[in-house]
Amino acid sequence: MRDFNELLFGIVKEFNSTRAPECEAKILSLNRNSLLVEFSGTAASCSCCFDEHAQDFIYYLEDFTGMNFEITEMKRPTPGRFWVKFERMEI
Repeated sequence: MRDFNELLFGIVKEFNSTRAPECEAKILSLNRNSLLVEFSGTAASCSCCFDEHAQDFIYYLEDFTGMNFEITEMKRPTPGRFWVKFERMEI
């Protein structure tokens, strides 16, 4: 599990390297089959399509892990922040 966790944090680092400061991802929690990621950044409170970064994050997850993921929940707890739950799909 430790290697998988390290892989996920590496995915976040790669994602942020191409999107910050407009969008930054941060893992809030993770377990074997799901993770909760916070997306924030300079464009988070003024962009109508900011949530599409979460869709893009799925490609990072799938490319780096070889697993399929889907978004099962998306919340906007405060202006400028999105919380997105990704769950692994069984195929």
